[in-house]
Amino acid sequence: MRVFFTNLGCKLNQAEVDRLARRFVSAGHSLAPALEQAELHVINSCTVTHLAARDSRKIARRGRRLNGGLRTVLTGCYATDSPDEAAELAGVDLLVTNDSKDRLLELVHETFPDARPAAEVPAAGVPVHYVPISFGRARALVKVEDGCNMRCSFCIIPSTRGRQRSRPVDDVLAEVRELTAAGHREVVVTGVQISEYDDDGRRLYDLVAAILGETDVPRLRLTSIAPWKFDRRLLSLWSDPRLCRHVHMSLQSGSSATLKRMRRPYTADRYEALAELLRAEVNGLALTTDVIVGFPRETAGEFADSLAFVERLAFARPHVFTYSSRLGTDAATLPEQVPFAEKKARVTEMLAVARASDESFRRRWLGESLEVVWEDRKGGRWSGLSDNYVRVFADSGRDLSATTGRARLETLVEGGVHARCLEESLSDPAAA
Repeated sequence: MRVFFTNLGCKLNQAEVDRLARRFVSAGHSLAPALEQAELHVINSCTVTHLAARDSRKIARRGRRLNGGLRTVLTGCYATDSPDEAAELAGVDLLVTNDSKDRLLELVHETFPDARPAAEVPAAGVPVHYVPISFGRARALVKVEDGCNMRCSFCIIPSTRGRQRSRPVDDVLAEVRELTAAGHREVVVTGVQISEYDDDGRRLYDLVAAILGETDVPRLRLTSIAPWKFDRRLLSLWSDPRLCRHVHMSLQSGSSATLKRMRRPYTADRYEALAELLRAEVNGLALTTDVIVGFPRETAGEFADSLAFVERLAFARPHVFTYSSRLGTDAATLPEQVPFAEKKARVTEMLAVARASDESFRRRWLGESLEVVWEDRKGGRWSGLSDNYVRVFADSGRDLSATTGRARLETLVEGGVHARCLEESLSDPAAA
């Protein structure tokens, strides 16, 4: 059966789609290059904002219009948050909530017996670990935990993903070894709250130390770390150059008053102190963040504080979101919701600061040489990522896909920096 995957939302969703794709290929299915050529469409949905939920509905309906014989499986957070609505969408043949996502392949075989392969062997000519869903062969995502025990007043995730739980360290190590052996040049550790990782007392520090010490992973990147749960032992691990100089630490607001209403367990001052510590300990660190604008009761003064905070901290990349009311969260019932026009104006201001901050960080590296993991060719140029989260573009007559090499950063371009390749390693096992 030819399968097409659509992913919406976060890196955790991407990690899940990658793993599902590998399972389908291992079972004898193949990946369709386009939805029109697929027999099965698997959608990993999102509902973190109303726009994400809307897109999930739209994509679920779209497949049947493009391909009349298509079967559609809807899973993910939207499917879990609104199962009755999701199940009734035109074109949805099977709904799988998050608590059953690990059994999705089995459920597909049970629901569509005619789609079961005769024998569970990898599809001919398709290396299982080279399934190009998120980052292709260059980078791979590994989910180490799921769920969240927090009750931030704006967030629907605890309802859609349940309580926090962690994968055993040995399982994570086995997956990292497999992905590394298959030629992936970077592994990204992801989850809802990786700072809460706990495998029978082995915490995030122990997991990262084990990956660096017990595998040959070429490069390791951590996703979002909670500012209230940062284990300072992690700082010692950045002495290993394989650990990317990149920390994503969600802010949500630079106003302590707003943070209190959000039920975030830190103040702006505490966040800033941790940011300063990280930058002092990790030279060249890229600090990225998330910011919500227009939270209920956000006054003009609170927004001004948040705007000034984001500008002062000079993040490498601030991701800006307009507050989106989610049914079932406490924030949805708060009075004094910020009017749409005011939210839009504030978002415009915050985005201007975010763009300037992003450009300033990239400009800082002009003339420097950085090691780049090359991903793919976009618009005639090769695109890759440095360890400190600079998007790098370069011209080369060689196939750089899934290779690592140093590049000298020369010119700012839209969305990144154009560079000149200094060395191009033959790190792709297919070329060895």
